[in-house]
Amino acid sequence: MPVTVGSAQVERIEEQHIPVSFSLLAPAPGLEPGGPGASVDGDRDSADPAAGHHPVGDATFQFSNHSWLVRADGLTVLVDPCNGNGRQRQVPFFNDLDLPWLDRLKAAGAAPEDVDIVFCTHLHSDHCGWNTTRVGERWVPTFPRAQYLFVEAEYRRWDPANPHANQYNESVFDECVRPVVAAGQVRIVTPPFAVSGSLTIETAPGHTAGHALLRLESASERAYFTGDAFHHPVQVERPELCLPGCDDPAQAVATRRALLSRLYREGAYLFPAHFAAPHHGRVQRQDAGFRFVPAAAGALA
Repeated sequence: MPVTVGSAQVERIEEQHIPVSFSLLAPAPGLEPGGPGASVDGDRDSADPAAGHHPVGDATFQFSNHSWLVRADGLTVLVDPCNGNGRQRQVPFFNDLDLPWLDRLKAAGAAPEDVDIVFCTHLHSDHCGWNTTRVGERWVPTFPRAQYLFVEAEYRRWDPANPHANQYNESVFDECVRPVVAAGQVRIVTPPFAVSGSLTIETAPGHTAGHALLRLESASERAYFTGDAFHHPVQVERPELCLPGCDDPAQAVATRRALLSRLYREGAYLFPAHFAAPHHGRVQRQDAGFRFVPAAAGALA
C-alpha cells in the first residue's frame, strides 16, 4: 500500500531479499578501537526482533533490494532501479537474476512508459540495473519516456575513461548507463538540483564519491530517499558502522551523522534502499544519539 507524504505518494517496489552477515558491519577505520565489528554482536542481541531488522541469535540480517516509486507534482519518479535480470555480476546474489520486478512495478500502477523520471542515488549495480533491459544483443532503456538523472560527480566516478577500483561494479557503466546516454535520455545534474517543486536532489557523499539523495517536501511533511547512506537500522544508533564497498568510509560516517540530525530536526521520514520490513520510519533521540523508529507494521509491506 502507498504511503502518503503531504500530497505525494510513495510505494516500494521489491526486487529481492538476501542474507548478509552482521560481521560485515564494522567501524570505519580510525573511528573506534577494538577492530571490525567490536560490539555489533551486543547490538544484535539487545535489539527488538519485532522490528524485523535484528534477528536475535542469528548471524545474518535480511538485506532488502527495492526501489521507491514517488508520485509528486504530477510526476512519476523511480528511485534506484535495483539490479535487473540476466546480468553477469561478481556478487552471487546479483548474478543472472530472473525476478518479477517489472511485474511488481506494473502492479503498482506504473508501466515502464508511465515513468517520467529515473533517479539513481549512485551507480552501484544494485541501484541502476533496471535502467536498461536486453533486447537481442543490445541493452536499451527500460523506461522509454523517462529522463534519467545522474549526478555529475557520480557519473565521472564510474566512466571507464576515469580509472577506478571496484571489481564488483565492472561492466555496469557500459550496460546500465551508456545506453541511456546514447538514447539521449540522460541529464547530468549538479546538486542541489530541483526536480520539481517538491523534489530536490542533494549531495550525500562517502559511500561513493558522488552519492546523492532525493528530498521530498510536500504540505509541510518531509522525506529523504537516502540510497546507501544507510544500509541497516543499527547505523542510526551507531553511525560509525559501515558495510564494505564505501569509496570513503570516514566521509560516509560524516554524511550519516549529518543526515540523522536533519531527519530528527525536521521530523522527516527515512526511506532507505535496503532496510527490511517495514522498510521506512523516522529517527528519535536516544541518549546522546538517535534510534530508528520503524513505521507501523504493515505499511509498505
